[in-house]
Amino acid sequence: MTLFLILTALTVSIDSFFCGFSLSFSSKRRLPIVVVITLTVFVMCFITNYGVKFFSTFLTEKSSVFGGFILILVGIYNLIKKDNELTFNQTLKTALFSGFAVGLDGAVANLSLSLMGINAFYVPVTIAVMHGITIYLGTLLSSKKLQKTRALKLLSPLVLIFLGGYKILMVFL
Repeated sequence: MTLFLILTALTVSIDSFFCGFSLSFSSKRRLPIVVVITLTVFVMCFITNYGVKFFSTFLTEKSSVFGGFILILVGIYNLIKKDNELTFNQTLKTALFSGFAVGLDGAVANLSLSLMGINAFYVPVTIAVMHGITIYLGTLLSSKKLQKTRALKLLSPLVLIFLGGYKILMVFL
């Protein structure tokens, strides 16, 4: 059962890797990105873990569409913003919205696991930690050398827009 939980957490965390990669181009502050997204995912999973009966009617795989739209909006915001570097408050807001967007998958997975009878406290912790690890790895990939490349400045918002479109498309396939 532990392997199943870890594989489920890894599966719903893959988009966090690309999100961390993309967001670290907009801000040199990696720690707030990782912490805010991880805590957002944890809170969402914790709430669905213990509110399983209530949320089972609202959270479905189709809620990924909403998360996809949020990622697209964050990508568009990063594309049209005037300055290159996000302020600390902008970094926190962007990380919070991105955490909500990528956390919807984790919340749905947590809901599914809860409905299967796996609803202990370690489930939201495992999903959140896996998100944190993949976000951190994504931020590491966008090294300072990559960030200085002028052409890659457009990559950050385009990755978020693509990731959002992908999440929306996968619901309908």
